[in-house]
Amino acid sequence: MQTSSRTPRILAVAAVLLAAACSKEPPSAPSAPLVEQHAADPVQNSAEEFRSSFAPGGIEANYRANFAEGHIQSLEETRKQTSQTGTYEFKGARLLKYSGAALDSNDTLELEFDLQGKVLVAKAGDKEASQEQIIAIRDRAHSLRSHAVAQHDVKGHEKP
Repeated sequence: MQTSSRTPRILAVAAVLLAAACSKEPPSAPSAPLVEQHAADPVQNSAEEFRSSFAPGGIEANYRANFAEGHIQSLEETRKQTSQTGTYEFKGARLLKYSGAALDSNDTLELEFDLQGKVLVAKAGDKEASQEQIIAIRDRAHSLRSHAVAQHDVKGHEKP
């Protein structure tokens, strides 16, 4: 039987290779980091607030946008003419939640959406929000978000 005569040789070669691998010293760590962050590089873990004003759909508002790691997280608006407020929450470009005044009435709207944009909650006061109210808030959220991101990016490039 030739297989049984090969087994000791294979085991001997494996033992020699194993011993050789274990006897090597581990590689030393580089003395300098491979990648360095420079002072001009943006800080990725920063949270910041940005304030501005805008009038999407002719309804002027002051807003405060909150950014984390360079992405907008939320936006709070106060409409100048009526002092009505609204809070928008985002994940990337997607509106996830709105809570605040309706655009066409004194109702308080509560809207929630999933990541695909499906409406999960749509309340206007004590009744269901209309499709027109939902569309109006989505459009306003998109306009305010776009304005905030553009203005934030422009202001970020102006920093020394």
